[in-house]
Amino acid sequence: MKTLFVADDNELDLRIIRLNLARNAVFGHVLYFNDGKPLWDYIKSNIDDAVNLPDVIFLDLKMPEMDGWSILKSLEKNYTRLPKPISVYIISTSIDINERREALSYHFVKEFISKPLYRDKIISIAKGEEYSPRY
Repeated sequence: MKTLFVADDNELDLRIIRLNLARNAVFGHVLYFNDGKPLWDYIKSNIDDAVNLPDVIFLDLKMPEMDGWSILKSLEKNYTRLPKPISVYIISTSIDINERREALSYHFVKEFISKPLYRDKIISIAKGEEYSPRY
């Protein structure tokens, strides 16, 4: 089963994701981060260890200390060092088409998903049923 990291500072959104993941158990291991900095610190400290890196990241773009944009830039700079691919799914309340385009310009970003993230979408991502609209 895949490993999932979730980075979001909104407690309500995290609660919805947690409930949906608990009901479906489609990911083998899940770690939650309430900001991008602890997420990036974890990835950086495990950058050569495929076992401890996620297969999938659900990433909010707007977080206080280190936002999702900084995570995307850091991942891009270090992506060739990763021992396995990481698929990133942006989870956002934004409806800005330019933000959507910019996020999807990163090759590892699979989809830009409007919050809240529901059960069916989580299951399809876990099963690898990726759909990646490009705007």
